[in-house]
Amino acid sequence: MRASLRIAARIVAIAARNVARNRRRTLITFAAVFLSLTIMVGLRGFLNGLHSTLRQSVILGQTGALQVHGKGFARAVSNSLRLDVPADDAFLERVKAVPGVREAAARIAFGGMVSTGDTTAFAILMAIDPRREGIVCPRRMEAVSAGRPLDGAAPATGALVTPELLGALGLGIGGKAALLTGDRDGVMNALEVTVTGVYGQPGLPLPEKKIAFVPLGLAQELLRMEARATEIAVAVDAPDRPGQIERVREALQAALGPDYEVTTWHDAAAFVDEAVATQNAVLSVVAGIFLFVALLGIANTMLMSVYERTREIGTMMAVGVRRRQILVLFLVEAALVGLGGGVLGSLGGGLFVWLTGRRGIELHIPDMRQPLHIHPFIGPGYILFVLALATAGAVLAALWPSLRASRLRPVQALAAV
Repeated sequence: MRASLRIAARIVAIAARNVARNRRRTLITFAAVFLSLTIMVGLRGFLNGLHSTLRQSVILGQTGALQVHGKGFARAVSNSLRLDVPADDAFLERVKAVPGVREAAARIAFGGMVSTGDTTAFAILMAIDPRREGIVCPRRMEAVSAGRPLDGAAPATGALVTPELLGALGLGIGGKAALLTGDRDGVMNALEVTVTGVYGQPGLPLPEKKIAFVPLGLAQELLRMEARATEIAVAVDAPDRPGQIERVREALQAALGPDYEVTTWHDAAAFVDEAVATQNAVLSVVAGIFLFVALLGIANTMLMSVYERTREIGTMMAVGVRRRQILVLFLVEAALVGLGGGVLGSLGGGLFVWLTGRRGIELHIPDMRQPLHIHPFIGPGYILFVLALATAGAVLAALWPSLRASRLRPVQALAAV
């Protein structure tokens, strides 16, 4: 065992000396690996920050971590108002009693017409409990760009309206409009609201631009749904902890029973998961291209090294060095180049991610009034992965040149010019 360790240490020492011998070529190869891994780590860190921002925008600004609906709500194609759930304090406290649940807020989503004078516009209407909603989705009210949000001080007939709906109605803050819609039985009803604020999309663009938020009590009166709602949005403790949301979902489903459906934000915003998967796939392709170019450089370096050291290889064979030891020697040299470049690239990419993570990146997306604030970050697991990938890739890239070196005949190698 000790003899094997001494031989291995000697091979590593010789390989390190050989790598350092041709400094220019080694530096060029190092630079290729360094650039590739710096880009890989930097892109991964940026996407990690972007994905985290998207998830938080959805969870804290739109859907909440979990949603409770009546059984069959997800498959309903019409009149979802009949698939309502209790929205009284007793039911909400029952939801909050489940371990891991921080707050629960009742909502009613429905469509209707908003009318003022001779102008009428169709809109998506969302009824919320301002106090509870501010805990479940604290970023929702941050999107109020003018006026004031719905809160305890706002009138019970107040409404937050998007600029598109305001423009269609020709209203401003303080203007009055009538909401007209059918209740759960299809009977038309109308109530007057006062515009208290202008609402801009939080974090993600919405497909529907004409939206109004109204107090829950007003919508329950308009729809004749006293103490009822179509959805209970739920905030959970530590939603970023792996598996936490799913664990709380299972516990909440067990506590409420089969008459209710408990879903996660993934079900409500599946487009985010699709976007994340697409971005990860693109990153894999881009990173693969850069790494492939770097490994081609390593293969070329090792092949040139074999040609230049033919007589040296013959001498080594003549004094008793075995072919497999020569093979291992060249593979170790390639591994050192890949590992060295990988370490430098990981440090470079990690430094970029750390600096941008501290300062943050402001990303402006079309159709969004508020920019995304991205804080890149990278985990140690990915750093270890790219180091292993660079080292293993370098060994594979050098396999053919190394085999070529180990298969040279001593007589021919010594006779080579």
